[in-house]
Amino acid sequence: MDAERSAVVTCTGCAMFVFLPQDRSDFVCTKCKLISILEEKIQDLEKRVSTLRSIKENEEFLDRRQDRLQRAQCSEDSEQATQRGQKASEDNWRHVTSRRGKSMRQVHVPETPIQMSNRFHVLSTGTSAESGVNDTSEGTEQKETPLTGRHEMHSPRDGGSMTTTPKRRRRVVVVVGDSLLRGTESSICRPDRENREVCCLPGARIHDVTERLPRLIKPSDHYPFLLLHVGTNDTAKNDLERITADYVALGRRIKEFEVQVVFSSILPVAGKGRGRDRRIVEVNEWLRRWCRREEFGFFDHGMVFQEEGVLGRDGLHLTKRGKSIFGSRLANLVRRALN
Repeated sequence: MDAERSAVVTCTGCAMFVFLPQDRSDFVCTKCKLISILEEKIQDLEKRVSTLRSIKENEEFLDRRQDRLQRAQCSEDSEQATQRGQKASEDNWRHVTSRRGKSMRQVHVPETPIQMSNRFHVLSTGTSAESGVNDTSEGTEQKETPLTGRHEMHSPRDGGSMTTTPKRRRRVVVVVGDSLLRGTESSICRPDRENREVCCLPGARIHDVTERLPRLIKPSDHYPFLLLHVGTNDTAKNDLERITADYVALGRRIKEFEVQVVFSSILPVAGKGRGRDRRIVEVNEWLRRWCRREEFGFFDHGMVFQEEGVLGRDGLHLTKRGKSIFGSRLANLVRRALN
């Protein structure tokens, strides 16, 4: 009697059947539910592993760039020191060769006395008057030379020479992107407000940054660090082919400058449709491969901004908590790049 009252229901996943009090067309057995949960967890783990790998690759890229900079700076300093040493030796000694084939001898050329004066004698007038010390440069014409950078002066009578170390150009950090950068200025610029700049361009697309770039990077800046976060607005209407073409044009413009470049991955959006979500994933994957091929840095945010409470109500901009996380991540990236 019980079997007659029960209905045979088939699982939609594994096609196994069970007896239930009533018929159900969307029945899923317990085993299939467990398998579905396990599959979701495996996909989540795979994404996390991919994120960790990209972070490791970015750190290795930054380390290699830093090593190249240090080696280039050391070689430049050694060349300048060698040139200064050669110039000093040429000024102090002259090689004379006899016409009769005798061996070369060195003749010391007497140096001309140099008038040494104290540029700050006005500040020490009172102290000199109390101690009874007379200014030895009185009655002679004093010529002041402006100091630039760090100067090391040695008297030729002591066997030294006058050497000057030129002032190094500043290392500037420029962060350029769309409206998602609004609210990150404090975290990024706080360590060095004079040499760090955040350029927020609301509604900007990739070609807008390409046109704006020459006005942001000045020739006087010493090897600036350029961090770019752009592309979110492009994914709204443009297809993958158009977006990648704009990135390639931006890369050509960047190579005209002597800069260290890192591209930030496009952040996810919510409630904009599966097509846009898929396009963002495709662009980020292409951007990762393109940056590696062009020797640009790539900073992948992974699944950080898919957590609850990070995106605003519009599903596009960040909440206060999201801006704090975004600003901290970018600031840490800049700190590692300049370390």
